[in-house]
Amino acid sequence: MGVVNFTYYSTVYFGEADQTAFPALCARASDIVGAVTHWRVNETNISRLPALHQELYKKAICAQIDALFINGLDSVSENGNAGFTVGKVTIHGKANTGGGRLADSLSPMAISYLEQTGLMNPQVPVRGW
Repeated sequence: MGVVNFTYYSTVYFGEADQTAFPALCARASDIVGAVTHWRVNETNISRLPALHQELYKKAICAQIDALFINGLDSVSENGNAGFTVGKVTIHGKANTGGGRLADSLSPMAISYLEQTGLMNPQVPVRGW
């Protein structure tokens, strides 16, 4: 089932994706958010977080769903940052700034939600763990 369902996404977060696209987007967004939070949270232990952190984690997944919906699922693929050439003009992909490919793929809004929880920093203990 996952941490976020379509009802939450559409009625609480007011996301942009439709119900048909939601399952694939949610699965990918949950994986991305899970990876950057060091897999500390899942559907069975999210209730151990403080209520505010639960809400922020869900909103981070929703923000990532919207980013994937707007930019396309291929925005996190191997070729997503490769760049392209049209005629005489070449556009280079994003430079890797050391955060890895996921750092480029994570929505700025998702980051702003997750920063408030401490889940992105592996050295910060999380209450209840």
